[in-house]
Amino acid sequence: MKILLAIDGSDTAARALDFLLRFPLPEGSSVTLLTVIDELPFIDAETQELTGEHIEALHMVRNTLSEVARKNLDAAAERACDRGLAVETQLCTGDVAEEIIVAAEESQIDLLVVGSHGHSALGGFLLGSVSHRVLVHARCSVLLVKGAAAGMTSPATAEEPWRVLLAYDDSAPAREALELCAALPFSDQDRVEVVTVLPLITGYRQDIQQHMSPIWNQKKIAAKAALDGAVDRLHASIPGVTSSTHEGTDAAHGIIHTAEASGSNLIVLGNKGRRAIKRFLLGSMSAYVAHHAPCSVLVVR
Repeated sequence: MKILLAIDGSDTAARALDFLLRFPLPEGSSVTLLTVIDELPFIDAETQELTGEHIEALHMVRNTLSEVARKNLDAAAERACDRGLAVETQLCTGDVAEEIIVAAEESQIDLLVVGSHGHSALGGFLLGSVSHRVLVHARCSVLLVKGAAAGMTSPATAEEPWRVLLAYDDSAPAREALELCAALPFSDQDRVEVVTVLPLITGYRQDIQQHMSPIWNQKKIAAKAALDGAVDRLHASIPGVTSSTHEGTDAAHGIIHTAEASGSNLIVLGNKGRRAIKRFLLGSMSAYVAHHAPCSVLVVR
């Protein structure tokens, strides 16, 4: 698996690195560590009338940021090498979200990893707006890492088993998420719960009509059969697999509520939609889950 981890020297980026180094990666995985220095403040400053002294100070700031970024990259690379990963580092300037997405496409990355929030001297580029843009527009799978500030205990900072919630509806994206989970080397102590949320229409007491409807019952039977198939697929490589079916008016809310109730430390779900406009519209459910979930979220493409 080829991984790209975006870091900026913030505590959130450090937690993202910790999370990744504990993540059950397939054998032979490699990681590219990327830092992007936001060029916009410098461009804005250069469009103003500056004295020679001001321009010199501006260049000094640029150089200092580059030096700090390089040191952070080297330190992170050393830790990743100790984990046994093949590591590359990359430092660039520009629009942060755009540079992350372009770097992932050019390197044909399988998994792009970003922190949910970041605030650092390097531009604070892991802010919610940037991570959201990356999540929505990246063409590869995206792992959005959340830390203790999200109110959860993460395996990134504690030797505890993984408690993964896999959202499954038997769609093509869900099956891709299933195959990714099956390919990850989880331990015997780790647990994966496969969850299906059946949409329930409650307006005008349609919930009663649905429950009485043969079509609704057929949908429940089909969903249960698909869920059982997903569990069987995972049992081949993950001993600790369970499943559950829930009904609700909103699938995203159902996924989040289940993750909260089960104490999950990672949600895995597929992202519907391939074209850019579909990623924006249909991908809104996965983006909503990523934003509101109490734990880290892996959106599989």
